[in-house]
Order: sequence, then structure tokens, then C-alpha cells
Amino acid sequence: MMLRFLLRAGRIAAALLGIVIGSAGVLGAVVGLEAMRVRGKARNHSDVLVPHAAGTFGGDNEGEPLHLAMLGDSLAVGVGADSAADTVGARLAVGLAAHLKRPVRLHSVAVVGAESRNLSEQIVALDETAPHVDIAIVIIGSNDVMGLDKISTATRDLYRAVRTLRRGGARVIVATCPDLGTVRMLFQPLRYAARRASRKLAVAQTIVTVHAGGRAVPLGDTLGPLFWRRPKRMFSADNFHPSPLGYARAAAVLFPSVLASAQREVRPEQAAGAAV
Repeated sequence: MMLRFLLRAGRIAAALLGIVIGSAGVLGAVVGLEAMRVRGKARNHSDVLVPHAAGTFGGDNEGEPLHLAMLGDSLAVGVGADSAADTVGARLAVGLAAHLKRPVRLHSVAVVGAESRNLSEQIVALDETAPHVDIAIVIIGSNDVMGLDKISTATRDLYRAVRTLRRGGARVIVATCPDLGTVRMLFQPLRYAARRASRKLAVAQTIVTVHAGGRAVPLGDTLGPLFWRRPKRMFSADNFHPSPLGYARAAAVLFPSVLASAQREVRPEQAAGAAV
């Protein structure tokens, strides 16, 4: 009797497990399709610009330029900004040049649609265009979440990128994944799932960034409430990427860490040691 009961319970448990797994698969497929819809809508919006911010800022200042590099995805590129001057990279370069009284040379190898696994390619491209980088800013994570990539894989790729940049002597600031729960194009409960996933990724990014010798700046916790309360002002025409005001807020959040890093001299042996 007991054996029959256990066999029956086992069959019921197996059936329930199959339902759960099947439901998870369906949910994953729905999330994936919804992510494709949102990204496709954002990508095809004719009112959204893709500016190219690079060059020397504060050229009237004396001294050797400080080399600032932008790596990452469309947020690092500045998609949705009205002009190159509105991007995070340009705003940070202008601010650094004004505070340091020193020219700032901005390099950008960020790519629209990039995921954490693409950072290694961007570092190779950076090596070809900038023989030396003083400060590297990485903005990544949104596409990892929208692409349903594993957090462990994304953070491993980020760790390797930060470590490589540190070994090259750069001071690294990582803007962690923004709160995708503020994107109103995502329907519930997918918006809730996106919020949870982006927050988990941001926490994991913070841990690996610090471990690799970089600084982590939480965009989601800092700017998420503002983007949720004022979507018409914070988002661009595609309702996915930030507006010029949204980028200005992001740059303001990043600037204290970037300035502190610029003012701190790091010896090559320290950078290499921190990256071990």
C-alpha cells in the first residue's frame, strides 16, 4: 500500500513539475517576444537620433589631455539624445575639462544593442584607437536583461572587461543596469519581471565590478523613481531610451565618481594588482 502511494505521489509530482517547466518555457518565450517587440519598436522609431560623441573638450586648457573612454550599449552611445553634446560621454568630458582645467579627449567604442559579451570586442577596438585610457566608463546590462541572458554569464563577461581595462591602467566606472521596470511599453507582468531581473543584474554587476578593481554607480536605484514619475520628460520619442534630460541626470549621477577617479593617481602596479 505504501509503495503504491509513493508511486502515485511520484507520478503526480512529475506531472506538476512538467506543468511548471512548461509554463516557465511559455513565459520565457513570451518575455522574449515582448523584448523583441520593444527593442524593435525603439530601434525603428524615426524620431530617435544616434549621435556620435568623440573628440577633444576643453581644448583651450593647457597640459596633456585626459583620455576618457565610453564602452557599452545604446545608453553609452547616447541614442535618443538630440545631439552629441547631450550624451553622457560629452557631458562628462565637458565637466571634467572645466573642473580639472585640462583638455579631455573622449573616445567612444560603445555599440547600439551591445551585451556584456561584446565588451571584449569593444576593448580591442579601443586599443586600436586609443593607446592609453585614463578613465573608462561602462554602461551595460539592458540588452542582457531583454535578451534573457543569464546573470552569471553577463557578470562574468563584465568582470573580465573591467579586469582587462584595469590591467591597462584605466580607472573604471561601471553604470549598472537601469531599472527596466520604468519602461511602460512593457506590459504587466513582464514589466515586473524586467524590474526584478534588472535589479538582480545591477547587484551582481556591483559585486564583480568592485572585485575587479572598478567603481560601480547604481543607475536603477538612483534614477528609476524619477523616470517612472516623469516618463514624458525622461524618455525620448521611442519611450525606451533616455531624452536629453534623462542623459543629463545620468551624467550628473556618474560625475562625482568620474571626477574622483580623475583626481586620483594610480600607479601601473596598483592597477595590475587590483585586477588579479
